[in-house]
Amino acid sequence: MADYIDAKEQIIIDTRKNARVYLYSSLLKSLFVSLFLTLFISQLVYMGIFWMNFGVASGVESGFSVGFTFVAFLFMVLYMLSFLLIYNNQRSIRYVLTNCGIYKITGLVFKRVKFVAYNQVTDVKMSRGPIERMFGAGSIGVGTASGNVVGNGYIYSKNELDIESVDDYNNIREIIIKQRKQ
Repeated sequence: MADYIDAKEQIIIDTRKNARVYLYSSLLKSLFVSLFLTLFISQLVYMGIFWMNFGVASGVESGFSVGFTFVAFLFMVLYMLSFLLIYNNQRSIRYVLTNCGIYKITGLVFKRVKFVAYNQVTDVKMSRGPIERMFGAGSIGVGTASGNVVGNGYIYSKNELDIESVDDYNNIREIIIKQRKQ
């Protein structure tokens, strides 16, 4: 923590994502990732090696059962691996509000730190998805002037930093607004 935050700064809030939200979102994300990878890898295998070795030589029924077993095993392995990676990545995200600004620290091996000073904040948005509402969490989008994108004669606001799925989202939003005014 000392590597990222200056010793002169006072930590107001140090929080992480809601544990149940990132568990459920990791389960869902890894399901879709593993389904996609399973279908992609199994199609590559079927087009190449599988039908030459099993499909023609051993008959269609046994080729189908071997193929189905292969796909089921591949799905289980990919699901477990993708769940572990996604879950640990979600768990590593940390949000720190100090008297100078907001830090978002991410990464398992390679740490990435995003900092937004309170004097750069132009807007604070709050949102809650269905999984967040189910577990009493919410997300806060912090926008800056540099996050605005101009296109087709309109200015679109893009969040500079997202504080996702935290339990005390109302309090965090109030702290950001209060600190921005100082």
